[in-house]
Amino acid sequence: MKGRARREPLLIRPGARFECVGDGLCCSDIHAVGALTDDDCEMLAMISEDAIDRHEEEEAAVMMMRSDTGRCVFWSEAGCAIHARLGANMKPTPCIQFPYALTATPAGGRVSTQHRCTCRTLGPLPPITEDSARPCLLDANGELKMEHVVLDEVPWTATEKIPFAEYQAREAPLLDALIAGRGLKNALDAEPFPALEGTTWDAVVEELLDFRGPSRAATASRWFGEALGFLVERRERTEQGRPWADAFEHAGARIVEPVSPNRVFGDWLADELWSMRWTHYGSLARARAEWATRLAVARRIAGWLDVSTPKRDNIAAAEAVMIVDVIGTTDPWDKVQRAMTEA
Repeated sequence: MKGRARREPLLIRPGARFECVGDGLCCSDIHAVGALTDDDCEMLAMISEDAIDRHEEEEAAVMMMRSDTGRCVFWSEAGCAIHARLGANMKPTPCIQFPYALTATPAGGRVSTQHRCTCRTLGPLPPITEDSARPCLLDANGELKMEHVVLDEVPWTATEKIPFAEYQAREAPLLDALIAGRGLKNALDAEPFPALEGTTWDAVVEELLDFRGPSRAATASRWFGEALGFLVERRERTEQGRPWADAFEHAGARIVEPVSPNRVFGDWLADELWSMRWTHYGSLARARAEWATRLAVARRIAGWLDVSTPKRDNIAAAEAVMIVDVIGTTDPWDKVQRAMTEA
């Protein structure tokens, strides 16, 4: 009998570390802070009429961002005003949950984290525990909120599906290699930039470079597009400002013993693997090629940043991971993932 997907017990990814130290990147225009639930909107409306930005064409509501700072209207150098005045549990649901995500599997709920935050990628951070993660993963009814579901058959390649228990056994050495940050290209065992169906890498580069606007996410898109263009077509690079330089320089003060860039990249890839969100697009073999592509882009971006000392090396890698993690959630990259072919 096939195993059903379960949210319990919570399964913490080995080696994952996180602590919110208030850098505020999750409160910025790296993404839309939402979608807000009806309860979130009702609570926010009592605090401020200007807190909600409604996207009527998408029937969605998100937190309003200030045009001058690109940050949430409740954010300041002192931190979140809602958190300070009303407590952590009164913040909107997406704010409580970030950077955690939950995937239900036959073995339990896999807890993964997003790497779009310096509080996740830089400095000495404590290990994630079930006690620290659980409160962030509950919905308004106190139930664990899952974002993805994996059933008993896992697509290993385009032609091979395996039981979840067998998948876990095969996954373990890959996960260990990624966490250790050793031989990442060999561990992924995939070539970057696979053939695309219905589009070309040149068209992808153009779409990423064409992403305009005042947000720092738009600048990140151009960083990604220029790195991709350099790697696939040897395009010339133009100078772009670092989109989140202030946050990364501030976070750099927490670095005591820098880790190697490969450890930073491997930690990010380990969460990509552990989350199993890749099953939404196809097999693990296809996912490896997609990760190999974004890893190549991240390494190119890190190489363009200041890497003159181990500390700078550490910051550059974390900043590059943030860029590729942000762009990896956008509509243009979603189209890329769907267009990737599998040999």
